[in-house]
Amino acid sequence: MSNLVKLLNFTAHPQLEKSLGYKSNHPWVAFHWEPEIDQVMYNDGKNIGTGISVAWQIFIQHPLVNSEVKDYQLNETDKYWLILDRKNRNLYVGTAKIVSTMLEQPESLNLLACLDEKVDLASGSSQNFNYSQNKRLRINLFDQNIKYLIVITASVLIASITFGSWLLIRSKFQQQANQNELPTAVVDGFTCGVGGSNNFSSFFNTSNGEKELHLVGVYEARSDHHGGYHPTGTINVKIERKNQPVILALSSYEPVHWNVSLGKEVKLEKVIINGYHDQEISGISGIPIEEFSYQGTGSYIGEFAYQWDKFHHHPSTASLVTKLEQFTNTNLTSFQGCYRGTNFTIK
Repeated sequence: MSNLVKLLNFTAHPQLEKSLGYKSNHPWVAFHWEPEIDQVMYNDGKNIGTGISVAWQIFIQHPLVNSEVKDYQLNETDKYWLILDRKNRNLYVGTAKIVSTMLEQPESLNLLACLDEKVDLASGSSQNFNYSQNKRLRINLFDQNIKYLIVITASVLIASITFGSWLLIRSKFQQQANQNELPTAVVDGFTCGVGGSNNFSSFFNTSNGEKELHLVGVYEARSDHHGGYHPTGTINVKIERKNQPVILALSSYEPVHWNVSLGKEVKLEKVIINGYHDQEISGISGIPIEEFSYQGTGSYIGEFAYQWDKFHHHPSTASLVTKLEQFTNTNLTSFQGCYRGTNFTIK
């Protein structure tokens, strides 16, 4: 088996992800245990949230599951994640870094699904694949139906994918007819900044109030965190928006040092920080800063969304925007997000 991902020897019940608290509709979703809060988390590449921990523990401790995953300690550590192909109902386990990278690069997930579809259709001739014919026990965890299928070691091919390469695509924004009404986001030449991911997401709204609320959301600022190791990354946020007083909201799951700089005549009224791990900020003085982080202050505002993607249709992530608007009595003016980001500019 590959050191990257392992195809588990059972398939998932159609209602498994819903039982674990995942309610969105993306084709792949990963689950992992967050030991620092004793909570199961889900991540589908666009949405991150908390699942149903009791259901997760029951699932992991089921004898048929435990015999396959006991070496990975999925109910004790976040070193390994479980990832589900919701179409084929295949389950895989891999390191946190590899699985999170695959979620950012859908082409790797598509290849994985394609290879395993070929596995199931194999009829005994190797053709274009070099494999050993081993029977794979596929178990429906709830119905207890057992089948025997032929499997190849497709993970060896997956190991050749360069998970660390990123598509540095320049972000394209709509040209605004009136710069006094709509903010235009600029990200220092790359979609999410140097070293960032390739999934920049944004939302822009007409500014029609006395104040503007701008939100920057990421999952992380650096990729080398794992297990209990959570190094602090740095994100530079530059504000050049000067038509109205600005309220800046910053959100990240992983620890981030936010370096904020202001252009001339910018009126920054307040900064609100949302995070799971402790957050830091520099570059400004004399401006009220409100931090809500589980490790820093004991609580956070809402889930750590980093892609808009019909934001308001997902209750767990929409709560962040809703609460920010309630706290500030201001409608959201703009959102910028990346799974991993390092530089953002609002102007």
